[in-house]
Amino acid sequence: MRTEQRIWTSENGWNVSSCNLPEAQLVLVFIGIDVENQAQLLNELKSAYPNSDIIFCSTAGEIAKNEILDNSAVCTAIYFNQTPLKIHRIEIKDTDESEKCGIEIAKTLMSDDLKGVFIISEGTLTNGDFLIKGVNDNIPNTVLVTGGLAGDAGRFTQTFVGMNEVARPGVIVAVGFYGNNIQMSHGSQGGWSEFGPIRTVTSSEKNVLYTLDNGSALELYKRYLGDRASELPGAALLFPLCIINDDGSHLVRTILSIDEEKGSMTFAGNIPNGSRVQFMMANFEHLIEGAEGAAEQSNEIENPTLAILISCVGRRIVLGQRTEEELDAVIERIGDQTTYCGFYSNGEISPLMDSATCALHNQTMTITTFKELN
Repeated sequence: MRTEQRIWTSENGWNVSSCNLPEAQLVLVFIGIDVENQAQLLNELKSAYPNSDIIFCSTAGEIAKNEILDNSAVCTAIYFNQTPLKIHRIEIKDTDESEKCGIEIAKTLMSDDLKGVFIISEGTLTNGDFLIKGVNDNIPNTVLVTGGLAGDAGRFTQTFVGMNEVARPGVIVAVGFYGNNIQMSHGSQGGWSEFGPIRTVTSSEKNVLYTLDNGSALELYKRYLGDRASELPGAALLFPLCIINDDGSHLVRTILSIDEEKGSMTFAGNIPNGSRVQFMMANFEHLIEGAEGAAEQSNEIENPTLAILISCVGRRIVLGQRTEEELDAVIERIGDQTTYCGFYSNGEISPLMDSATCALHNQTMTITTFKELN
């Protein structure tokens, strides 16, 4: 397994003039939402990597090692010596199709020698919980499923994904990795701190929350925010909601929008009726420790060739100028010999900690590492 990375910016173009890995079979391009000349970039990459499938994904910030870029294109070409790949592209036209899309991905990629699935999904129309449910119900939990939802610089309006095409709305791409030569590992942690009492969801519909403990969830949330309530929904990125599962594991949910007339809050993932929840708040040191914990969790593979980092746009907003510290923490734990790429997302896909069951996460650092046996 070999990798090559090149970076495009509007100021300087590509940072390298030649391609040294034309035999690559897979190229991941994490690209700023406002980059306009994608057709030209696509043609240049097709010329450089004629044997590759090229996947584009819009972001809320592109990751190249310990650097965070905006409105760039971070291109990582990957050559696998002995690992077959299968890539499936699907279009989603309505949120209600999310689970069906997951089922189609699973059934298309499923094989006895399937070792892992990496999903890049558009990030505003898809209900990530139902997408993952469709996958989980049709793939054994021995298969590692990771990935993320495309970003749009924190606007939560429209994201873009493409495969061998200019990225466009409503596209989901999944890559299957096969055979005994590929090693894949993962890690996913948040680092947020809970505050306030544990409450019960008494009225919700999919990802829309109405009441907690039979009272208005929105009004309760505003009381917690105090003066910052006037900054909603943007301020909600600083104070996500935590779902406490029966086994004690946590799922963090980001608020995407509020509806004053209905008194509701819309989240990036489902908020099931009857679930126990708790508000959370940011602690800089804990967020960085969470990124380090995710790296440690993914460190089952010694000296991985590639690490794909997908971190939530909310973490970037909270950490601000300290955001690169979470990347430094990951690299310090995994090592300098690895190629790092990734993006800031609208949601992260990874198994729960200490579980093989995949889930949609918000506000986490999620890492997928890859290495091929010789």
